[in-house]
Amino acid sequence: MSVSITGLSYTYPGSDSPALRSITCSIGTGEYLAVLGANGSGKSTLARCITGLLVPDAGTVTIDDEGGVPTALVFQSPGDQIVAETVELDTAFGLENLAVPRDVMKERVPRALDAFRLASRAGEASALLSTGNKQLLALAGVHVLESAVLVLDEPTSMLSPVVRAELLDYLDTRHQSGGTIIHITHDRDEAARAGRVLVMEDGAVVFDGTPRELHTVSGADQERWGISARFPEKPVSRTVEDIILECRDLCEGPLENFSARFPRGSVTAITGESGSGKSTLLEVLAGLRVPDSGTVTRAADAGSALAVQESEASLFAEFVADDVAYGPRNAGLSGKTLVERVSSAMDAASLPFAEFKDRQTFSLSGGERRKAALAGIIALDTPVILLDEPSSALDVRSRAQLLELIVSLASRGKTVIFSTNREEECRLADQVITLQVPDSYRVRPAVKKKLDKDQQTIERLRQGETGSYEKGTSVYHGLSPAGKYLCTISAITAALAAETLPVMLAVLALELITVLCSRYPLVRLGRGLLKILPWIALIAVMQYAVFRGQSVNPVFLLRFIALFIPLSVFVFITSHTEIMYGVEDLLKPLNVLRVPVRDLSLLTGIVFRFIPLLYTEAGRIARARIIRKAGRSENRGRFHGLRSMASLFVPLVIRTLARAEHLAEAVTARYYGSGNHTRYFYWTSGLRQHVLVAFSLLLAAGIVFLSIISRRGSV
Repeated sequence: MSVSITGLSYTYPGSDSPALRSITCSIGTGEYLAVLGANGSGKSTLARCITGLLVPDAGTVTIDDEGGVPTALVFQSPGDQIVAETVELDTAFGLENLAVPRDVMKERVPRALDAFRLASRAGEASALLSTGNKQLLALAGVHVLESAVLVLDEPTSMLSPVVRAELLDYLDTRHQSGGTIIHITHDRDEAARAGRVLVMEDGAVVFDGTPRELHTVSGADQERWGISARFPEKPVSRTVEDIILECRDLCEGPLENFSARFPRGSVTAITGESGSGKSTLLEVLAGLRVPDSGTVTRAADAGSALAVQESEASLFAEFVADDVAYGPRNAGLSGKTLVERVSSAMDAASLPFAEFKDRQTFSLSGGERRKAALAGIIALDTPVILLDEPSSALDVRSRAQLLELIVSLASRGKTVIFSTNREEECRLADQVITLQVPDSYRVRPAVKKKLDKDQQTIERLRQGETGSYEKGTSVYHGLSPAGKYLCTISAITAALAAETLPVMLAVLALELITVLCSRYPLVRLGRGLLKILPWIALIAVMQYAVFRGQSVNPVFLLRFIALFIPLSVFVFITSHTEIMYGVEDLLKPLNVLRVPVRDLSLLTGIVFRFIPLLYTEAGRIARARIIRKAGRSENRGRFHGLRSMASLFVPLVIRTLARAEHLAEAVTARYYGSGNHTRYFYWTSGLRQHVLVAFSLLLAAGIVFLSIISRRGSV
């Protein structure tokens, strides 16, 4: 299948300059094309236009239709591509939308997961994977589609050397079997594997030829295009006895009895396969996470700041300079001193102050956002600087500038600890620590950790990321999605219909039996009830104030508890996929009336899925706020507190809207709404489940009937 591009132009809304400028080229069937270029040159925009996610302002993209799946896109940010809640369901999502028979899906999905090292994690929550494993999941979800044209937007940026080599071998094999590949990359070695290379600059194609022909281009042109740069050399090693940070026998997540020493002014590189604990270690060193056991000893002046992987979560203000100033301003800087600190940090991060100070943060490219986040960390001027894969998504020129910055920071006495997947970056380090992925996670005894206020906030948000659903073998877990809805609706109907105290107490007793049968933890139920009791008490006070002289109606108050219990059980026994499928099953008769039932079911599933996503985004923003010292000066008064809260709320709203947009793109990219669909999972309910649903419906009907009779009797 060939791709023909003619006069393609595109400008993002609100932008003054085009992202693409009259691009014309063609990609032949079975061709392997690599696309190089600096950050912001238009590579990702071109990929989105080719795959139909963006409609160009001018020009056309024509793909010869030979049947089957025309294109598939691997996004630049893997987290944006995840749609479903588990690894295998996310991999199957595109096949479901293409109405692939279930028996075929059951063959192709495990094969795709095995190809990308995810077979053992098929049932795991996709949102809780490490960033590298999310990248592999995105690749599996695209590979399984068996598209004619495979478009990859920097797919190796977060992969370890071993997995990166395996992916490149996979692309070679796919190409040899006749597949058409468009590989966007910053790596010249990766591009050399292609038969043809495009280089983009400022939205236009400035080179189109073979890898060998690219080597004949002058070094000055290659450096101007951002595809070549001079990397700094490692300074002369020196022995430093002053230890600023030390870990002993740390156990946390995948880390097992980890120990290390970090001298003042040294550079340490941390490597390891995805899931080995690189990000976990950096969070422990930053004080954001408390280990299960072990100690972290710091010098008196060992303040630290961490640049997280998800650069967007670190951006709070509307304009770049204001965002970089966020941390120093919280530390008390103002006026000329603040401007000088911000200007110096932005220039050091290769984001020139004069050019970018008034740019909107969320209009930046992925690489530019990473630089802005790095500038915000440098501006804090802490003795210890922690960087979590800082070079991912950066072009060659920007990576060279980053490494020069690391060398410069160390020469100024800063202790730099960074994680990386690139062997060449390790050569600059005074020490390299390689973490190993554990064969299996050892279940450690529960430890009551002593957490400060910030750590408690992060821990609460981290727990919220997992959601309320838990797998189980209870009779309620075994219900079909529609059955779970019917039982819950029956309980809610009974709670709303009960009008006398004996009937309401009977409803509550039956609901408690449901809690026990579903194995819903009583402790969790108790905590949930404690959270709503203050609101119930407030309603009781308001009721008493409005209807003076009348006693408070206990049935009215107990009804809130009777509604809370079945809803809590429902989210405990029902996964997001089941929530979506249940709505579709219950509303299926409305298809006759041309009601978009599947759209409604997907919307319902997304609403529930967004709850843990909000926790994830809030957690990322909270970490970044804590790192940049937000809220550390509570004595500044009430307005400072309100401003601090606003700094969390505003980016959370923006990030939520951005996640919604990314999710819509991910759904579209995997052919949602293309016609008929199938399901990867089917539920079969036995006699016990049918009896349980029938009993719930009859019980609700009986209580409604008693309510109607009692009303007539009172009249």
